[in-house]
Amino acid sequence: MRKPAFQRTLSTTVEFAGVGLHSGEECRVVLYPAKADEGISFRRTDLASRCGDNVIAAIPEHVACANHGTTLTNASGASVATVEHLMAALALTGVDDVLVDVTGPELPILDGSAAPFVGAIAEAGLQKLDARQRPLVIGEVEHVADGDRSITMEPFAGRLLEIEIDFCDCMIGRQSLTLDLDDPKVVARLARARTFCRLYEVEALKNAGLIRGGALSNGIVVDGDRLLNNEPLRDAYEFALHKALDLIGDLYLLGRPVIGRIKAVKPGHDLNTRAALYLKEMQEAAGQPARATA
Repeated sequence: MRKPAFQRTLSTTVEFAGVGLHSGEECRVVLYPAKADEGISFRRTDLASRCGDNVIAAIPEHVACANHGTTLTNASGASVATVEHLMAALALTGVDDVLVDVTGPELPILDGSAAPFVGAIAEAGLQKLDARQRPLVIGEVEHVADGDRSITMEPFAGRLLEIEIDFCDCMIGRQSLTLDLDDPKVVARLARARTFCRLYEVEALKNAGLIRGGALSNGIVVDGDRLLNNEPLRDAYEFALHKALDLIGDLYLLGRPVIGRIKAVKPGHDLNTRAALYLKEMQEAAGQPARATA
């Protein structure tokens, strides 16, 4: 088994701005370095604060909604939506501790992938902290399922993600991939994969009050066997890669890397966040805290 690495945070602040995919609202985001064992937290700077009630820890218990994105809400009712791409970027770049200031209810979608986050974090650089990571090591087979959709977690001396999706009604079709999350080339492929939907879903999503900020510049839209975007696919497996990216971001609510083999069949935010909460409960029951604590 690998030796746990030291925790890391940012070397300097990182800033982003853009529109939220679902809310359509502008939001400015600033990532600040944090101390060891502080984990990942979001702070709604547009909300009045008393005793830090505008701070939302990125933990599985705070998942309030997983409908076409992951929304976190704290006990005081402060919330932040569509956190999964930034969470995935933090996981892929190895950031353990960070405070994220946001000026609105939803993180910006940017180009629909995690690449802008990953690139800016890499440019800012990381600093090592005086505390070891506490990887979550899968010790036995764990399984969560919803009909024909499932996430299975097995012991493995590494970080392997096997993913399978099936959209047989359109050009996406069935895709399956095995991804070594310790391979920099795999990380680069994952980061660039954009969110996607089918054209017939757009009207229903808009009627549900979603994708108010959606555009062909921040997501892939498929109509049958046609790609509606002017930009071609960035990868032949971009659809499966993005589903894997979402899963990585949702599982990073655990606050630490997962050592094991994860097999995901038709995953989505609802199943992903259920798996994160299940893993945390299983590890805590075994006497292993599911995230770094002071």
